[in-house]
Amino acid sequence: MDRTSFENEILTKLESMWIVFTKGLQKDYVAEQALKSLEIFSKRYALTFINFSNELISKTSFISYPEQESGMNSPGILWDRLTILNCKFFFTDTSSLHFNSNIHSKNLNIRSELMSVLDALHTAKSAKNILLAKEATERQKVAQPIGLSLWELQRSNIAMWINQDLLYTVNVDEVDSKRLKDYIKFFSIANRIRNTAIEQIEMYYSSKILMKG
Repeated sequence: MDRTSFENEILTKLESMWIVFTKGLQKDYVAEQALKSLEIFSKRYALTFINFSNELISKTSFISYPEQESGMNSPGILWDRLTILNCKFFFTDTSSLHFNSNIHSKNLNIRSELMSVLDALHTAKSAKNILLAKEATERQKVAQPIGLSLWELQRSNIAMWINQDLLYTVNVDEVDSKRLKDYIKFFSIANRIRNTAIEQIEMYYSSKILMKG
């Protein structure tokens, strides 16, 4: 199996598993309850995805490149875009239970966006620098299995999508201080998980496609 086939199949699997979760949410879900359900779902099915990924990887050959990507089209950044576009499809596509004509456009072609980013991923070179590295993010030394990183990345982006109501549907001036503090804490933790997953993906791809020597 080549890299293109691997990336196509793993993205399809990631989408097919997480869409089950989002379809199971009530149309007017409460963020707090939805996040609890997300954690239960993630713990129940993460290993299934990781095992699927490991099996694919064992059959996949990667081509090495001597060059590195110094911009925003490295594998980790592109996978982040793909998982965000998955969220966009799960929650705003006209086929979604959660589509709201008052706030979502009927004219979006999310599938086209996904395919465009996926095409870029197929030829993306390893990252020269970890662009989202933060001092608050614990530095990673050894790349974990790619399936675990992708699962964590999708989980964190869905969690942030679910909990973004305070940004768009609530008057912040009317929110009590405890809820605001909890909200800031949530996004700090979720975004740290996201950044760590992106870094892990960059490291994993570097180990596979960066020509040594």
